Amino acid sequence: MTDSGQGVEALMTALEAEYGDALVTAGGVSWLSVHHVPIRRLVTRLVRQLLELDEVPTTTVFGAAEDLVVAGGSTSLGYVAYEVSEAGLSFLLGHGEPGQLTPDSGELAVPVQPRLTVTTAPVCAVSWSSRHAETLLPVLSDLACQGVRSTVVDMASEVNQRFPDTSEPGITVLRLPDEALDRHGDVPAQSAFRPESERTVRAGQYEIGIGRLAWLAARVLVRSAGCTQPSWSATLYVEQWLDAVLLASRSRVLLCSNDTSPLGVLAIRAAERAAADTVYVQHGAWIEGQTSSHAQRCRHVAVMGARDVRVAQAGTRRADARTYVVGQPRFDGLTQVDRLGQRAYLQRILKEQTGSAPTRIVVWACQPFSEQRLLGQTEVLVEGLRNAKGGWGLVVAPHPAQNAETLSPLLDVLNGVPVALIGSEVGARGCLAGGDALISASSTCGIEALLLEVPVLELALPATRTLGLADHGAAWRCESSRDIARFLTRIDESPQTVRVPTAARESICHWDGRSADAVADIVTQALSDSTTPHHSAQGTDRR
Repeated sequence: MTDSGQGVEALMTALEAEYGDALVTAGGVSWLSVHHVPIRRLVTRLVRQLLELDEVPTTTVFGAAEDLVVAGGSTSLGYVAYEVSEAGLSFLLGHGEPGQLTPDSGELAVPVQPRLTVTTAPVCAVSWSSRHAETLLPVLSDLACQGVRSTVVDMASEVNQRFPDTSEPGITVLRLPDEALDRHGDVPAQSAFRPESERTVRAGQYEIGIGRLAWLAARVLVRSAGCTQPSWSATLYVEQWLDAVLLASRSRVLLCSNDTSPLGVLAIRAAERAAADTVYVQHGAWIEGQTSSHAQRCRHVAVMGARDVRVAQAGTRRADARTYVVGQPRFDGLTQVDRLGQRAYLQRILKEQTGSAPTRIVVWACQPFSEQRLLGQTEVLVEGLRNAKGGWGLVVAPHPAQNAETLSPLLDVLNGVPVALIGSEVGARGCLAGGDALISASSTCGIEALLLEVPVLELALPATRTLGLADHGAAWRCESSRDIARFLTRIDESPQTVRVPTAARESICHWDGRSADAVADIVTQALSDSTTPHHSAQGTDRR
């Protein structure tokens, strides 16, 4: 583990031990359990700041407490990158006293008991991302065909991430009130945390006061950043709202695609209080070494491929958890993809934007990384394309959560290479079947390309995590522009030599076009089991 990783683990462990239960919801869920993901992101950035610190700031006169942690820019829509300010670093390293801080404006809003009209349904599904919706809707449709009703709790804070309205009988969409996630207000940090605590933990060359760190981390709970990072006030409201929905719907199974981020934790704990069983459907690839990226709390865990079983079983917090290899419901439609139509689209878009018609086309499944990282990837890509044989053109496909303005500087670097930029509404998913190759670091589109037998180049630059497809013989690992040029040339000259064995594809994602049916079977079995006492289940099911 890196020095940065060791520092993050040490600080998070100390925070949990000292202040894990400093703030608890009415339902008994601690602040550090609900907000583990955003707090860990903050601590990770903090440790990096400390490792790069040239001079220790010595601010002793502070303004408002909210100035200790500031919201920075983010290349990913829907996320706010909180960072510790210079004043916050000074405070964290022991300068000044908490009493010198001016309290944040506003008071902690008291949650209001929601009044709901909810139809009784045995299944309740939760969604706040378009990926969740794409994963869960096929399953719910299958259940509806079997006469099993469901209520979808849509908690998206952005319109384009909402669960779609559906007229399908048996599926009711219930949306979280808009004001729920807009609730701001101070947290009772003065009484819950003890900044004067003398316990310290070493991060790099600095001793960090855990009391001060907890006090500072609680600043993230003051301002709401939507569904990904709700404030403490919003958290309390959403918890009551979920309890009311599950009580009114009398659901016996809760279905989700995320049980680690704030809303996922709240939903699973609400299901536990309502004595409902829990089913998790993996909606995206799990990256090796990425903390809190896999199911931890659900009893039934439906994963894409055989390689995910080990990760799921290692991360679970339940002794009775069961893991099923079912593929991915949103990939079922790939069996009917229009390859010729997508090829024609790629050729047309390149012709319109570049005036040329390359004989070979590679699609770059771009991701919402920082501008600096994207520029580094672009420089390697362009050099590889220039040196590859075959007359390659490049189509840049933005991620749906990507800020479009971050891509503009990339086009200047790509000068001299036939390159077209498509809209995020199309994305790599809408055109990859027409390409001769797909390149990406860790986009799930790499798995879709693999299933469609489009060669995948995995961009494995320094400090960049990948999906690990190459480790399973399912992609080509590219660590430099030379690797890119070599593999693109090979694809052009001998396309038959880059075919991926069926066993390798199967280890990444089981694919037979019936994933939604398989997940629906898990749900109906859970419904059946809910009428009898649960038994501890061991082992792994493969469907």
